[in-house]
This record gives sequence, structure tokens and C-alpha cells, in this order.
Amino acid sequence: MFVTKASGKRERFQRKKIIKTCLRAGASEDLAERIANEIEKRAYNGISTKEILRMILELLDKYSPKIAAKYDLKGAVMRLGPAGYSFEHMISELFSEYGYETEWHRIVRGFCVDHEVDVIAKKGGKKVMIECKYHNSPGVYTGLKAVLYTHARFLDLNDGGAGFSEVWLVSNTKFSSEAVKYASCRRIKVIGWNHPRGSSLKELLEKKRLYPITVLRSLDRRSQELLSAAGLMFCRDLLKKSVGELVRETGIPRKKAEELRKEAGTVVE
Repeated sequence: MFVTKASGKRERFQRKKIIKTCLRAGASEDLAERIANEIEKRAYNGISTKEILRMILELLDKYSPKIAAKYDLKGAVMRLGPAGYSFEHMISELFSEYGYETEWHRIVRGFCVDHEVDVIAKKGGKKVMIECKYHNSPGVYTGLKAVLYTHARFLDLNDGGAGFSEVWLVSNTKFSSEAVKYASCRRIKVIGWNHPRGSSLKELLEKKRLYPITVLRSLDRRSQELLSAAGLMFCRDLLKKSVGELVRETGIPRKKAEELRKEAGTVVE
């Protein structure tokens, strides 16, 4: 039996990959085996990896909603855009958690033209220009063009006296091999969903337990809009507020506020 990847490439169905995915999400070995067994029964030749991942999420949600929420972190980040948040804002908040003083959406003068810099991060005498590349669907690569564009902007800004010591390109998906090769050659730090190992976007978020509110299974569209308007992006933001404060600051009904806050607590604990 073959599986069709997002790129269109086909590979043999591997049960161990499902088990590994479930274990990585925090499932026990018994639960991982149980889910792999169910998916193996339901899978068919040519099934897409997207469908398999949807099945894994469905079964995790059935057996362990807490693990399902963490497993769906990548999807939650992709849903932030439609929820009214900006990827740049999230990246700014993320690096603030790592001790950087951050600003986002700043206009900075370059040698030739002015540029809108997505995020500026300062720490220990270092001033970093961060370019953000957001995609709202899986299977999309950030390619060489984005790295070339970022490098050109960095050069023009520094020629204009901006004084950036480093340039980073951050994406919520993967980088092409050519993009990584060029970035390495030009000393551009690239951070993708699973790259580099040990400090990928996924790992940076998980280490600080920065789970977007869009991981919450009880979140409905209206609550999402109200939380967005109040600037509450992460589950931890809900826990910093009492139920009463959430009701007053967002207009969410008390029962829904209690439900969301309770679920947020189980995700970040």
C-alpha cells in the first residue's frame, strides 16, 4: 500500500511512522499502537499523508483531547492568520520569551529605500532583523527567492546605517534545499517548522509552552474573534486572566469563558 505525500511523491505505507508521530505528540506506547492499528484498517492505497494526519488527530481527540491539542500545534499556527492575528506578532512574542527586546512592523530607512521590518530583536548588544514568511497551507516550501529577498533587504538596510548584526528568516513551513544552502553560505539564520533540529519553530514554541488559542477544541469562531480583538493569542494569556476578567475584556459569555480557560489549563500544564 502506498501513501501520497503533499509534494505528490508516493512512498510505502509505514505503520511505524504513525506510532512515532503519536509518541512525539505525547501519547503512550499503548495509545500509539491502538491508533496505528485503527488507521491501518482504514487506510487505502494512494491515501494522502494529509488524510492520515487528519485520522491521527481525530483519534487523539477521541482518546486524549489534551494530546490532540498539542499534536495540532502546526495547524493551530496556520489558523492564527484567519483568526485575526499576524505571524509577525507571534514571532515577536516568541522571542520576547527568550529574552529579546522586540518590536514588530517597524519602518526602517535603507540606503536606497525604506523597508518595513517584520520584527527587530535586541539582546546582549546584538540587533537582529527578522523576516517572517507565513503560509496558510501545509506542503508549501519557503524557497530560494525568499532568502535572496531577505538578504537584499538586509544589505540595503545596513548600507543605510540600520546596524543589524544578524538577519533571520522564520517560516511556519519547510525551506527548500537551495534556500538552506544559500542561507548557510550567506550566514542567514533560517528557522522553519522542523529546522534546525533543536531550535526549530515547533521546538521553540513547545519549550516555552506557547500554544496558540487555536489549539483549543472548544474554541468557536465568535470566541476566536473576540479573543483576537482583545489581543489574547496564547493559551497562557487566558490563564493570566480570571474568568470575570475574560468576560469583561472580551464579551465572551461566562460559561464559554470558563470552558476555554479550563481547556487552556490542561494544554499548558
